[in-house]
Amino acid sequence: MQQQQQQPTVAFFGATGGCANACLALALQAGVHCSALARTPSKLHKLLQQLNVSESAIANYLTVTEGDIYDHQAVQKTLYVDGRPVDLIVSGLGGKPRFEYGIKATLDNPTICQDGIQTIISAARSCPQKPRIVIISTTGLSDTRDVPLMMLPLYHWLLKVPHADKKVMEDLVVAEMQKPEEERAIDGYLFVRPSLLLNGDGDGLSKIRIGTDEKPAVGYCISRRDVGLWIFERVIHQASLADCQYWGQKVSLTA
Repeated sequence: MQQQQQQPTVAFFGATGGCANACLALALQAGVHCSALARTPSKLHKLLQQLNVSESAIANYLTVTEGDIYDHQAVQKTLYVDGRPVDLIVSGLGGKPRFEYGIKATLDNPTICQDGIQTIISAARSCPQKPRIVIISTTGLSDTRDVPLMMLPLYHWLLKVPHADKKVMEDLVVAEMQKPEEERAIDGYLFVRPSLLLNGDGDGLSKIRIGTDEKPAVGYCISRRDVGLWIFERVIHQASLADCQYWGQKVSLTA
């Protein structure tokens, strides 16, 4: 009889965000042991219920640490499941849009992504086993045009601040991986760059178009649930994490 591969353990940050939350729900439904950092655990619980995650799955497979991404101790605690360091980190960190003077678009926290990834990397440095990390980023960061021409004004005006934050976040992760292997806090990375995010059920895995940084998939939008589905199916739900073919890449997703 073929021995069943052991499923990875996964730590989620930004777990109440649509993409990460959808991925977490699928992982719990599949019996994957997960941990999550949440400022309001009851909100996370409610969101998972709305995605039809059973109470038994939440109780058996999810460990929630109350705190925020600036709490080094809470982040470090989230990187462990049952006393052992997690195999994988999924980060869906992001701020909430805010308008200054009624017209200037910014975020409630304009540096949440870069600050958060620095905390995660710092906390992971003490883990005896280096985790891999999947980071939900955005299109609009590539040197090659990865958004439709009609959407360029939107990206340059409305999304300028969050995109600048996500670019610094990506650069910090790449810089970490350029260190000597023995000095790195992580074992590998994957940037997931979805097009404009929408709520709703999504179109399913077969409808998702995938691109690379050199040859992006150009499209208008994608469901948050489809992004979470893609991360679950293409990274977590493999025989092993090493079987994911996208490590070290910046993958654009659109429907």
